Amino acid sequence: MTNESDHPDDDAYPSPKPDGNKAKPRIQDAPGDTPQSVRAAENLLVATGVFFISGGALVRVVNRDGQGVSIEQVHEQTLKLILSDLADWEVRGRDGVPIRISPPHGVVQALLHGQDRRIPTLDGLARQPYFGVDGELISIPGYDLGSKIFATFDAADYPMVEADKALAEQSLAYLESLLTEFEFETEADRAAALSAILTATVRPCLPTAPAYNITGTGPGSGKSYLAEVITPFAGPEEPYRVSFPERHDEAGKLVVSVLREKPSAVLFDDMQGNWKSLGPLNRALSSSTTTERLLGKNTTATVSTRVMFLGTGNQVEPERDMRRRVVTISIAPKNENPALRGFKGNPVADLKRDRPKAVLCALNIIRAFQTAGEPMTDVRPVSTYEAWSRLCRHPLIWMGLADPAQSLIDQVAKDPERDLLAEFLAVWLKINGSKSITVRNLLSKANQHDDLIEVLEELPVMDGRHISPGKLGWFISKRRGRRAGGLRFEQGDLSERNSWRVVAD
Repeated sequence: MTNESDHPDDDAYPSPKPDGNKAKPRIQDAPGDTPQSVRAAENLLVATGVFFISGGALVRVVNRDGQGVSIEQVHEQTLKLILSDLADWEVRGRDGVPIRISPPHGVVQALLHGQDRRIPTLDGLARQPYFGVDGELISIPGYDLGSKIFATFDAADYPMVEADKALAEQSLAYLESLLTEFEFETEADRAAALSAILTATVRPCLPTAPAYNITGTGPGSGKSYLAEVITPFAGPEEPYRVSFPERHDEAGKLVVSVLREKPSAVLFDDMQGNWKSLGPLNRALSSSTTTERLLGKNTTATVSTRVMFLGTGNQVEPERDMRRRVVTISIAPKNENPALRGFKGNPVADLKRDRPKAVLCALNIIRAFQTAGEPMTDVRPVSTYEAWSRLCRHPLIWMGLADPAQSLIDQVAKDPERDLLAEFLAVWLKINGSKSITVRNLLSKANQHDDLIEVLEELPVMDGRHISPGKLGWFISKRRGRRAGGLRFEQGDLSERNSWRVVAD
């Protein structure tokens, strides 16, 4: 969650200090001067290079040795101390002599909640070189106005050489060596794991990216260990480990709090159920920004979604609308008791020891693909994720790997909900043809048709042991016009009650 600090002398930001004859700036406040004082304070914050607006809140980038980088929301008392440290605040006394004061309340509130703040917006936090809006690699740390990304890393750790196919092959060989002992179900799953590595590396510069579902056939298959191999590519910090939300309101709170803080990655570790389709999380995976209500308030915040999401669990799969937003990586150990199996190598330790080398390998593959002119393979496009496909999917296919998005494509093609709807439409058409009929009249025929009873019991229309006409009517209205099996529901033409009919394309 959000970290707070009331100590402006912390190493959280570089504050100007007196240097020889150079004193701190002085800001004189007087009635009517609040706008000028606010602008002067904004200039001081901007000059430090680490204060931004994220999700409507004033935040600062904190970079502490050994603990990586994080985002802190700045609160009132903290801001007062920071402004006191950055400048001497004064008012003119009756005799004209300046009197030292604390930063004025109006200035502090304007910086925290004003609508006309001139502090830069922060959309992404990069822990290594990244690709700018023009596709060029940005290898200099600091804030980039075009992409609204703040990058913090040592440029000396990432020496760039000309990227060609030979360098890409060497880089791919190293990344594959990290995955040698994982027993993927298919080669597409191995490619998906490599795609997750590329995604973690460049996630801050992607407007949208799918989540990754790492699933295994049973305990000890290596799901969490694979996540530990992937997440260091996003940053040296530990990923933000949270439970998968169960309800819409939980998902909304999670999305706002997490995306404001911009962790290197969000990990739903050891999931006990499937990836549920929840609006706030759906939007976080398919839009560059999302707007959610703030916890305990009647206001909303719009946050950038440039954070990587992963999850692990046994026999876990995405549901409904999540099917087109999640890439699944399946691990299927051949050992009957994989929990007792040991790994000979230690890729996690290797990454902690030499993370920049591994990140460079991921960047080299993408850069070589760009140098080659980005040759696109004729594979099925994945809507919403065009930029992700260009940087994290097509480079691997170009290198001769299987399509990393194959599981996502299969999930969309094998939609159980659509298949069930198709079955329901087919049974309805067999019983009633294309004539209009009310839900109650249809249910009056149910006892004469076992196939109708069977399909209805699979739908979310049951009220205990009985079929609810209200729930069935709602189910149909929400799917009006949706095609499944070449059929669809349309509004009926009966005047006395709300009716429906099934028509063929």
